[in-house]
Amino acid sequence: MINFDILITVIIVGLSIVMPIYYSHKKKKEKQTSEVMERMLIREYGRKINEKTRNKINIL
Repeated sequence: MINFDILITVIIVGLSIVMPIYYSHKKKKEKQTSEVMERMLIREYGRKINEKTRNKINIL
């Protein structure tokens, strides 16, 4: 019975240490992915504006 209690305690303590690390790493990775996507969208928007400006200059 005592061995079982010790085993359960070790598992709970281990999970309480590992799970926050895992979730913080996962959250950080998602944030980096969203930042990359946001930069790509901003870059594409800038290209569209530049293309419109070039077309206006060429027409004049």
